[in-house]
Amino acid sequence: MRAKVYRLFYRLISPYLPNSSFCQYIKWKSALLLVGDEFHSSNLAQNQAKLAKHFEHDTPLQPELAELLTCSKTSLKILDVGAGPVSKVGKVYNGYPIELVPIDPMASRYQEILTSINLKPKFWTKPGNGESLSQQFVKDSFDMIHARNSIDHTLNPLKVIKEALHVLKPEHFFYMNHYRNEGSAANYYGLHQWNFDIEDGCFVINNRYGESTNVNKAIESIAAVHHFSVTEQRLVLILKKL
Repeated sequence: MRAKVYRLFYRLISPYLPNSSFCQYIKWKSALLLVGDEFHSSNLAQNQAKLAKHFEHDTPLQPELAELLTCSKTSLKILDVGAGPVSKVGKVYNGYPIELVPIDPMASRYQEILTSINLKPKFWTKPGNGESLSQQFVKDSFDMIHARNSIDHTLNPLKVIKEALHVLKPEHFFYMNHYRNEGSAANYYGLHQWNFDIEDGCFVINNRYGESTNVNKAIESIAAVHHFSVTEQRLVLILKKL
């Protein structure tokens, strides 16, 4: 029923809303409440065996994340922004448990879904919005920040990136892995309101109205793009806080 209501909103109302901050909020909030859990609900129900490794307590930190650590650590604190029902970040590094903090604005709903199918992650996703990380966490408190298929689903991706950098320790890394230009690919349905891509060697964010932000320039006083890789479908970005 909720999805049907959203599809009506998407077809009959959303195209005629003006390009304003208030209307962007209305679109985002409507999508979050009505279809924000749509993908994860079906994914968890249909792919429990495939997802089982993410519920294990001893999954090692992924090599692409481990190589970003400049020294061996026995205590590692990682923030996963927009983690969904269960964080895909590994739970152990060099034999030591990671202090993993997954957050998502849909955390309460995800807990209901997991409980209903008797799945228990090691770290339950906590409620949190990327746009207000500095209000939820202490400055310079995380050894790494991870985001996969999530920052481009937020109300204000650039603000989320800046907030993440605020709570990241200096000289540490923010790892982002997203689909390229997901907004246009999804015809701006649901939470897919933004496009991430590389243009002239720079990370850019744009929307359906042709508004574009050069993220390299926007964050140059606080961070730099340490590395990026692009395939036909995906964009991996690693930001290093100055």
